[in-house]
Amino acid sequence: MDGLTTSPHVSVNKLGRYLTATPALRKRLIHAQKHPPEPHYLRYPEAAQAISDFLCRGQDEALLRHHQHRLATTVYADAFEAHRAQLCIEAIEHYRELHPRLGLRDLAASEVGHEPPALLVAGVSIRVWPQVVLQAVDRQGHNKVGVMKLYFSKHHPLEERSGQYIATLLQAFAEQHLAALGPVDPRLVRVVDVFAGREYLAPKARTRRLSDVQLACEEIAARWPVQ
Repeated sequence: MDGLTTSPHVSVNKLGRYLTATPALRKRLIHAQKHPPEPHYLRYPEAAQAISDFLCRGQDEALLRHHQHRLATTVYADAFEAHRAQLCIEAIEHYRELHPRLGLRDLAASEVGHEPPALLVAGVSIRVWPQVVLQAVDRQGHNKVGVMKLYFSKHHPLEERSGQYIATLLQAFAEQHLAALGPVDPRLVRVVDVFAGREYLAPKARTRRLSDVQLACEEIAARWPVQ
């Protein structure tokens, strides 16, 4: 068992849910983070990669169609893999319909990488893992930077508060790890709920939200050994 599963950690999406969850759901979320499914059981990595590819290669819609066609025509080893491919095709289609409303056409996008660094809060490693870095040049010619995170769930759409917590942590990630590219512009910090067709930007008021994150991580660290 590696260090990620033995030390307290949480994905930013699950932490966003945790911060608005009932006590019972909080307990289940910690258990799921401590005992994660095998990587091949994750449902949407191909959809995330397809959308990242689209954003980083000129936002040509033909790229999304290409990925959908590839997923639809691949022969899969079992029913689970075939079902996962269908879910990814649906996710890509939802994003294709949503994309024109996101206002990303004039932004430059680049991939973050497969294992970007985590945020450490109260002894808990928060795996933020945005899909792309977003950059723009303002009227004075200065570079601005942000990040975009894709959220995939057909049956558990983000609540407003959860989306804002995740966006707050995305901004903290960008400020900590992308400062060399320029100042972070909150308008370039995006959380996109693909199936719900909603976008959340980093809120201006962060102090209380970051305090909530601190308290939640303290709780996760305390409960981790007994989950």
